[in-house]
Amino acid sequence: MRKHVLVTVVLLFGALLLAACGDTQVPTGAIAAVGDGVVTQGQFDSIMDQAKAQAKAAKATFPKKGSYNYNQYAAQVVEYLVSQEVINQAAAKKDFMDATVQKVLKRDLKEKERLAKPLKVTDKEVAESIAQFEEVYGGEKKLDEILKQQGMTRQDLKSLMRNQILSQHVFDHVVTGVTVAEQKVKDYYEKNIDDYQQPETRSTRHILVKSEEKALEVRALLVADDSEESWKKLAQQYSIDPGSKETGGDLGEVTPGTMVPKFDKAAFALKANVISQPVQTQFGWHIIQVTEITAAGKQSYADVKDDIKTQLLDERQRSVWAKWLEIAKTEAKIAYAKGFDPVVLRKTKPESISPSPSPSGGASGSASPSASAQPSASPSATGTE
Repeated sequence: MRKHVLVTVVLLFGALLLAACGDTQVPTGAIAAVGDGVVTQGQFDSIMDQAKAQAKAAKATFPKKGSYNYNQYAAQVVEYLVSQEVINQAAAKKDFMDATVQKVLKRDLKEKERLAKPLKVTDKEVAESIAQFEEVYGGEKKLDEILKQQGMTRQDLKSLMRNQILSQHVFDHVVTGVTVAEQKVKDYYEKNIDDYQQPETRSTRHILVKSEEKALEVRALLVADDSEESWKKLAQQYSIDPGSKETGGDLGEVTPGTMVPKFDKAAFALKANVISQPVQTQFGWHIIQVTEITAAGKQSYADVKDDIKTQLLDERQRSVWAKWLEIAKTEAKIAYAKGFDPVVLRKTKPESISPSPSPSGGASGSASPSASAQPSASPSATGTE
């Protein structure tokens, strides 16, 4: 089970917009009619209330109702809720699921790829997800405190997780059978060969002090004893670099151009294990040592083919998911109550020419899962105005 990010879950389902169907009625108390179901005013209000609480916790001003920023965010919320309702209904309909998947893949599903029964989420799955939150945030009590700050209850979190897990189940079925041919992986490698050139790297450590006199003193001590223990002791005693003084001055692997010019020039001129003369930069005086040099080279196809295949498969799955959601939403015949059509909400004119902030986490404008192929569960909500 993947770990989820509480509150600021990226909205990934809301970019496919459909106008209301004129012959479909939206029941009282609902903001949208979606297939055999509805999205209620209460669902919308709940997310907006959470958004306001999150803005308050972040000491931000939540947009005024009817304003440009409010309407942009409201459009995202409506899109999310409608998409989630479509997904929930699809999960309950075996025949519909297979039919829409076949339309996207443009082939008949193999028997092993067909949905054996409606997709459901077990209480155990929800409990495991919440247990992960408790582990990440320091226990049940701490999680409850965070939920309260965000205007959420345990029940809100359970509903959020249930939707997210179900969305993942639907996604997994939608992309069933999606593969990437070996030739496509090879073609990608050849086309992007420059991306797989590796620059020279140098494992580097240093001790930073304030004066050249102190640098010469430290260098003499290192020349007398160039052991790991000596570096750790002297770095801890003399170095004014808080990021490396507790690790023996270790800077890890350095590539050309990543350090300030004078340090970079000195480090890439040194032979391995030689202790440099004092090198002055704007930060002070450095004693530098390169402990290992890895020559520049090219990553072979064998080295990177698995990573490329994963990347291309993810892109293919995103495309399949977006197409499936578009078909599912079209066939759901969505209608919006007055004031809740996302197309209309997005046409609101800005009050000023200043850029409109988006909710933290950002709406990507994509209806596909994220890079980890993990469907989103809820829009984030800290947009300000």
